[in-house]
Amino acid sequence: MFNQTKSVQIFNELMNGKVINKSILNNSGSRVDNELFVEIMDNLDVYHNQYRMNGYDFVDKSSYVLIRERSGQKEDLKTDATMKVCVLLLLIGKFINEHNYKIGKLTEANGGLTKSDFEDIEKMPDTAELLDKSGLKKGLWVAIKSNLIDRNILLEMPSAGKYILSDAGIAFYDEIQSNYKDQ
Repeated sequence: MFNQTKSVQIFNELMNGKVINKSILNNSGSRVDNELFVEIMDNLDVYHNQYRMNGYDFVDKSSYVLIRERSGQKEDLKTDATMKVCVLLLLIGKFINEHNYKIGKLTEANGGLTKSDFEDIEKMPDTAELLDKSGLKKGLWVAIKSNLIDRNILLEMPSAGKYILSDAGIAFYDEIQSNYKDQ
């Protein structure tokens, strides 16, 4: 049986364009199970039906869920919002690669990106042009905040002033790696 209080929280998160991740950060910056994700997984058919009845595709992956307006094509995630997220994550990946950081800088609590890192990303060649062509004209930090942090793709560690990838953000890089693994 679904939990109505959690269902309302889930509805508000998803309708505001947020991703619900399998894990969240606790006060010490460690990953813990997200009770909203657990609620969804325990009642997956109910949630699929609820959003389908309201004209949305309910996308459930092993480590995150999201909704999108029904497009008729099940796997077509190419919307303006997802394109912006992809551009920003690719810029972050380029920064990590060019500075020879390990992926743990993006995923582990003892890593994380700082405001200084975002300033360095903004200074990289091609960043301004990519942001402009992607419709992200207010600058990198505004784009990061509204497209990654506010959507639960980057998680803030307030006590450290750093940001790490959520499960959805990690899945993005995992997918890229799996596409190039055999090459």
